[in-house]
Amino acid sequence: MTAAGRFYAVLLSVGLPIWVFAQGMPADLLPSRQILAEIRAHEDGVAVWWTGHNGWLIKAGGVLLGTDLVLEAADRIQRSPVTTAELAGELDISFVTHEHGDHFNNKVSRELARSSDCMFVVPQNCVAKARELGIPEDRIRVAVPGEPFEIQGVRVLPIRALHGHKQFSLHSKANFEDCGYLITIGGKTFLQPGDSILLQDHLELENVDVLFFSPTEHNMHIRQSVILINELEPDYILPQHRDTYRQTPENRYWANGYPVEVRTHLSRTLQERYHILEQGECLLVK
Repeated sequence: MTAAGRFYAVLLSVGLPIWVFAQGMPADLLPSRQILAEIRAHEDGVAVWWTGHNGWLIKAGGVLLGTDLVLEAADRIQRSPVTTAELAGELDISFVTHEHGDHFNNKVSRELARSSDCMFVVPQNCVAKARELGIPEDRIRVAVPGEPFEIQGVRVLPIRALHGHKQFSLHSKANFEDCGYLITIGGKTFLQPGDSILLQDHLELENVDVLFFSPTEHNMHIRQSVILINELEPDYILPQHRDTYRQTPENRYWANGYPVEVRTHLSRTLQERYHILEQGECLLVK
C-alpha cells in the first residue's frame, strides 16, 4: 500500500471521511502509481488497472479497453496513473455508460478522438455528444440495452442502467438508454453497471467473473451492493466511484463511496475475493 493509501486507511479507521481532508488540499495533486510501461509490457492473461472513479483499463490478448475514463479532471485528489496522451497510442476501445462529465469526459474524449484510433462504445443518448466532441462516425458503436454485439473480438452485452440521486432516490432525468456493460475478454466476464440503482437485470446475470460496483448514496450504496454481490458471487469484487474527487457537502452523495462498510457485511469467502484497489494498482485475473 502506498503512503497515500495508508493515510486514507487511517482516515477511514477513525471515521473521518476523505472529503474533510480534501477540502483543505493544496492545488498540487497527490502522486499515484504510473502504469504506462506496465500496460505496454502486459502480454499473458487478463490484467485490470483502476484509474480512479469508474475508470478501468482491461487488457487481454493484445486488446486494451477502458470504461468511463476521466483522467485529467482538475478536482481529482490524485494525479491520474496514466494520461490521455499516453493512453492514446494504446487504447483499442473506450466504453461510455452515460453522458455525465465524470463518465463521458469532454477533455479525455476529444484527445482520444484526435490522437488515437480507438472505438467508442456509447449509448444512443450519447451519440450527439460524441459527434460534438469530434469522434468520427466510423468510430462510434451504439450500445442498446439487451442487444449483444462483438467488437475487436470482445463480446459485449449492454444492460439497462437507471441513474440514482440523493437519499437513494431515482434521478428525475434517469434515461432508459443509459447502459451498463457485460464484457467478455480473454475468457473472463466483467460487469460494469455504470451509474445505476439495483435492477432485476443485474440480479439475473450469470457467470460474472469480475464485478465493478458503486457503493455510493446515488447508486447501490451498502445494502443493494451486498445483495448484488451475494447473488452473483463473482470471483473478483472491485468497488469503484470512490476516493477520486475532492469531496464537498454538495457532491458527497456521488463522490463518497462505502467500500469498507460493504465488505463487513459479506461472508468470509466473499471478503477474500474483495479488493479495494488504489489508483494505478494492477490486478491479474486468473
